Amino acid sequence: MKKILLLFLCTILLGNLFVFAQNQNQTERLLHKKELIYVEGGINMSLPVHIQMYRSHRLAIGINLRAAKPISSKTELGVRFEFDYRFIKENSRDITPESTLEERALHSNFSLITIKPNFQFNWNSHWFLGAETGIGYAISDEDPKIGLGFISEYDSSEQFGSCSGLYIGRYFTIKNQKKKLGISLSFTNFVANWHAENSLGLKFNYRLKN
Repeated sequence: MKKILLLFLCTILLGNLFVFAQNQNQTERLLHKKELIYVEGGINMSLPVHIQMYRSHRLAIGINLRAAKPISSKTELGVRFEFDYRFIKENSRDITPESTLEERALHSNFSLITIKPNFQFNWNSHWFLGAETGIGYAISDEDPKIGLGFISEYDSSEQFGSCSGLYIGRYFTIKNQKKKLGISLSFTNFVANWHAENSLGLKFNYRLKN
């Protein structure tokens, strides 16, 4: 009888120790996840959706890199670096020796570099949405100093502006690893002199660490 009682008590003790160890491991994993800063990066493509820009330019191709830190099970704070190179409309480079700098820049490719702190909300392990805002720097192939100054609403040397964006997307599993490939639809803009040039595009990002 005493041996059975002793065996019973030992079983309970071992069970409690096992549960305690499991809880301890889960707590450590949650703390580790909260301390983790991850990086994701990839390519982006977009088209202008403002009528003036759409008359002269078309597709933009670029890269983006985002570093973020989870602040809860659903939310993240991060910062995104982005580079886009936008091409002119095919067969639209109609300039003459008498064309002004603005007219030549209107029919030239340009680059846009942005840095935007952002906030991301994760609905679940797959779907997410976010908002970001920061600063952008535009460089025209015709003359780096003009920026987006070829747009009539802007000054003749509009290099800097406010850049914001909204995006919604989904993470896909690769080889049984969660949140690896992210595809998102994004709406972005460049704002200066109270005028916004907007674009709509896709981002294809791979999460480098999680």
